[in-house]
Amino acid sequence: MKIFLSIFIAILFITCKQDLSIPKKLTDSIQSIKNQYAPDKRTAIFNITAMATRAGIILKGETAIPKAKTELLLALQGLNIIDSIEVWPSKDLGSELYGVISVPVANMRSSPAHSSELANQVLCGTVIRLFKLKGGWVYAQTPDDYLGWIDVEAVHPLDSNRLSEWLAKPKAFIVQDQSYIVDQPLTTANVISPLSAGAIVIDNGSNGDQFNKVSLADGRNGYIKSDHIVPLKLWQAQESKQQDAVSILNTARGYLGRPYLWGGTSANAMDCSGFTKMVFLRHDLILPRDASQQVKVGLPIETDTSFANLQPGDFLFFGRKATDSLPEKITHVAMYLGNGKIIHSTGHVRIQSIKRGDSTFAENRFKTFVRATRPLASPKEHGIFGTEDIKWFD
Repeated sequence: MKIFLSIFIAILFITCKQDLSIPKKLTDSIQSIKNQYAPDKRTAIFNITAMATRAGIILKGETAIPKAKTELLLALQGLNIIDSIEVWPSKDLGSELYGVISVPVANMRSSPAHSSELANQVLCGTVIRLFKLKGGWVYAQTPDDYLGWIDVEAVHPLDSNRLSEWLAKPKAFIVQDQSYIVDQPLTTANVISPLSAGAIVIDNGSNGDQFNKVSLADGRNGYIKSDHIVPLKLWQAQESKQQDAVSILNTARGYLGRPYLWGGTSANAMDCSGFTKMVFLRHDLILPRDASQQVKVGLPIETDTSFANLQPGDFLFFGRKATDSLPEKITHVAMYLGNGKIIHSTGHVRIQSIKRGDSTFAENRFKTFVRATRPLASPKEHGIFGTEDIKWFD
């Protein structure tokens, strides 16, 4: 009897264990769909996990790509699937699925806490998509698709109708390195908000020779010096003609000495890719956020340790070259000035050399060089677009 009971318990244990396993078909399907629709978690949402229970296999997590969820469920037909996948935007947002940044620079963090890693910064006037509220934070996506958590106090939420109204209003682009909205058209007036180059405001027209009336998304009104702004459409037209290496490198040199800030993308402080991104934005060219993303746009350039093929304005990427056991890893980006000189943000924005014998030779960069691209060679043909190509900048 004891032997029979032991065998029965063993069979029951094995059966339960088999029932609670995750089929390889399921894990392979999740990975395949993720590779297709969300290969980069920084720019697409597809976070799905599976848990086996006696009632069935529970799929849980979230995605902002309904088609990806549909294809996953179709691929898993025949399995006992319990669908607990949430499709974002979350219902807790109601109809307010968009927002406009209403502070000078909004910090975007990797998790919803001020102590979390600073991943990105978003300039005033930028339209963002909203996906999820958590406490005092909102998970959002910028026009270049970057994802992260922003303090809700920095965002003016909009539904689709109010978004259309915002987009239809005349805008101005801040071209001054640092500017201020003030409460009166006087140089001695009180400050309503500081602004950095690259910010966008509603342009309500000139107020005499020195000031323009402007508004922020949250309804605050004030005045800004007229020579600190350019109407957005005019700025786009002007900068489309200034997308050459000489102009862009002159802008880059204007940031010399600015401090390095991990996650920084404003004129106040910036990391390596934040620096290149800000410089190109000043010329109406939108780069991806991180160096490992920027390396995927622009025309690839064949190079060797002589760097003979490089031209001013080219991007140099540093990190780890691919090996038999490890993939390529890009961790840094710099702009080429010519004659072995590079300009980049490392400690602060500075000029160094990758040419042995130069007084500013940076051996660590020379040793970790991976590859180069030419972002100014037909930018749109190689994944670099302007603000006029993004509807949220209209």
